[in-house]
Amino acid sequence: MPQGYCRFLQNDPAAIATCDFEEGAQEIERQNVINLQLLQNVLEAPTEAQAVQAPEAKALRQLAELAVAFVESNYQPELLAFRRARTLADLSKPESWYPRKNPRNWHLHLGVTNSGKTFGALQDLLAAPSGLYMAPLRLLAWEIYEKMGKAGLRCALLTGQERLGPENATHVACTVEMAPITRHWAVAVLDEIQLISDDQRGSAWTRALLGISAEQLHICGANEPKSLETLLHDLAASCGDPVVEVEHLKERLVPLKLQEEPVRDYSELEAGDCLVCFSRAEVLEAKSRLEAVGKRPCVVYGSLPPEVRQEQAALFNDPNSGHDVLVASDAIALGLNLQIQRVVFRSTWKFDGHATRQLTSPELRQLAGRAGRYGLTSLGVAACCQGDDLPVLREALEGASPALTPPTRAALLPLPEQLEAFSLSLEADLQRPLPFAELVERFLSIAQVPEDLYFLAQANHLIALARFLEDLRLPPQEKFVFCQAPVGLSDVASLTALHRFARDFSSGSVALPAELRELLSQMAVTPRKILEMESFHKVCETYLWLAARFPSAFPDVAAVEEVRRHLSSQLSNALQLPLDHHLE
Repeated sequence: MPQGYCRFLQNDPAAIATCDFEEGAQEIERQNVINLQLLQNVLEAPTEAQAVQAPEAKALRQLAELAVAFVESNYQPELLAFRRARTLADLSKPESWYPRKNPRNWHLHLGVTNSGKTFGALQDLLAAPSGLYMAPLRLLAWEIYEKMGKAGLRCALLTGQERLGPENATHVACTVEMAPITRHWAVAVLDEIQLISDDQRGSAWTRALLGISAEQLHICGANEPKSLETLLHDLAASCGDPVVEVEHLKERLVPLKLQEEPVRDYSELEAGDCLVCFSRAEVLEAKSRLEAVGKRPCVVYGSLPPEVRQEQAALFNDPNSGHDVLVASDAIALGLNLQIQRVVFRSTWKFDGHATRQLTSPELRQLAGRAGRYGLTSLGVAACCQGDDLPVLREALEGASPALTPPTRAALLPLPEQLEAFSLSLEADLQRPLPFAELVERFLSIAQVPEDLYFLAQANHLIALARFLEDLRLPPQEKFVFCQAPVGLSDVASLTALHRFARDFSSGSVALPAELRELLSQMAVTPRKILEMESFHKVCETYLWLAARFPSAFPDVAAVEEVRRHLSSQLSNALQLPLDHHLE
């Protein structure tokens, strides 16, 4: 383990003691609540027609009625508590959560990658008296923010870690999670709408789609799955909004061709090529191997600081930089401005956090579609390194999409205020405080959502962080914020820092950790320190993310910003140097 990790752990041993993400044994009273819900579901499920067709359903219903009668006579307080909790966990009308000013005109722009689906929406945004752009990535929000500035607009940038520009900006570029729903806009643009069905981040798109107040709402994204358009029409109807335009962009601005021969050796990679890998280790290994055959690659992967990724992308795009090959993870899939002529897949398999699986056809099309930049080349090319992957890539690019796909639904999570009300009621009934992880689990176990349009998003990450912070007593709304921090469960340094920040926050103010201040006096580091620099940078990001939500409790923003800039500069310098074959 790098020395920097050890310093964080030594300074906060309590964090290790609470670092337990295994499922714990559930209390009897929680099981009672679930049993009550199951009984009620049995009573509500069979219709009269079903009872006629299935006599056993009638017998089951009678048995359930006897059981409920017994519970009502012997466990009346518990039953009333369950019914109160279920009412508070009712998520059946999420479109009513947000006070939109007036009905919005929806404009749908759905198309394949590199088809220009966002271009027209952005033109309307730049010409409007006020406008909001919601991006899936910080880098993309930065790109549109800079475009707004070049257009002479009074603009601002709003991400989880950055707030730039004047308070009275007429135009704002933000990440989807930071979309301001309390202000009215002339034009709002929501990008990569297909992510609304993502079980991790999709609830942010749902919140933006339901909550943004705007005269014109432009919604851009992929044209698949086919049921996505149906979902958007249904969501618009539920909000009382008209869909005034549906634009289908089925043709790319630059054609995409499949290369029939595999790229079997890294020496065959040429200027304008992007080698796609699926882990940080693979990216850095490929960089080292390319350098061994005399090439100077740039790298882009998710754990790099955004400003370093932006710099690496700029070097790749500059024909005079001497860096003409890109090695990237699937972080390039969403809208980065890269002048790629050929996308080469190192493999069509990836580890997705749960298992190693083959990429789906939409994922392969999205990545391959980054090849062929309009205005710079007349053709994009997709290739692979392994012959066995060629039929898979061909099927993805040339084969028809499956005729039958499950209906697309929007991910949904409760509002912090709903969890707060649920917590107050449940703790009053139980006459004891509840750990936040248990609170969230109870809420989700009885939450009711309209399943034709929505599904409950995965809260595994949130619950795991809640268990990690279980020894700290914070109000549910504040604990909810800490548990949404962008911290990976395998990132020991960031986890330990989060615990320290939450502990200090619960007792007052959160100061800049001395370990971070010491970094400013360190000499330039070698490529072997890349992992440690990235970890410290993530600690800075965590501090700034929390400071944006609790500004009075995190006073050292300027100092942390200075450390973050220093780390980004050091990382950038390290990536300019050749990597050896023994990176830690």
